[in-house]
Amino acid sequence: MSTNIHSHSLLLKLNSLVAFASFFGIASLVSGQKKDMPREDVVDFPAVGEALCVHNLFQSDMVLQRDKPIPIWGWAKPGEKVSVSFSGQTKEAKAGKDRAWKITLPAMEANAEPQTLTVKGKDKTLTLENVLVGDVWVLGGQSNMEEPLQHVENGKLEIVSANYPGIRILTVPAQNGPKEKKGFARLHEWSNWSSRHFRKGDWDVCSPEVARELSAIGYVFARRLHMAAQVPIGVIDASRGGTTVETWTPTPVLKKIETKEVKGLLAGWDKKITEFDPRKDLEKRVENHHNW
Repeated sequence: MSTNIHSHSLLLKLNSLVAFASFFGIASLVSGQKKDMPREDVVDFPAVGEALCVHNLFQSDMVLQRDKPIPIWGWAKPGEKVSVSFSGQTKEAKAGKDRAWKITLPAMEANAEPQTLTVKGKDKTLTLENVLVGDVWVLGGQSNMEEPLQHVENGKLEIVSANYPGIRILTVPAQNGPKEKKGFARLHEWSNWSSRHFRKGDWDVCSPEVARELSAIGYVFARRLHMAAQVPIGVIDASRGGTTVETWTPTPVLKKIETKEVKGLLAGWDKKITEFDPRKDLEKRVENHHNW
């Protein structure tokens, strides 16, 4: 009898701890948002800056891929010389007429010690701190990959213990349209469904506040790999519910596929674009909303 009472008491304490930590995780996350933001996307850093800048894949707290050459790219004034230094290596490039520049650092072994990467131009220096070298994985897929850790069974227990300095997380903002995107913004993405902003486009060190909104599959995958391989792990979540494999494929590539199915799909897309009426579409959405 005493053993059962003790076990029950221990379970109650554990549940209280989970609820307590979960509450403060939510409070911390919400308090970290900017106050009085408009109910729309609020951009902190654009996809392409006006002066010397790097692609937003490259930030403080990121993980670079081990054992392979490391490309780093960005934009500067046309003709501007740019140098990139990291882990005792320095490479230089010159920005083209389109402002684009790119260098490639040599392959490096995994390194869990935080390092600094610097990007120098004529009048500006960018400093990216707390950079690790390990394995980087892209999380792609539909809503089953997108589903956050806080919504799955036993997710709260995982969230409480999600303190892993060697795991880094980047969630890519959603982007629309058929045109190729040069990059993505770092922003507070507004959700009409949740009536709140979600911070997207920033590399973060894995913590309970960050992991709760990460893909549940992605988090467990990253944690198990990190514990098994004992190297830094970076996960880039680009998943988006309801997407098909064709929407992940550049249009020029799709147009080269000579199958009846793909040709029919492209023709269907072109027809929808040609016949699209924004006013009728809005009226239909309003009607659906009232009938829901």
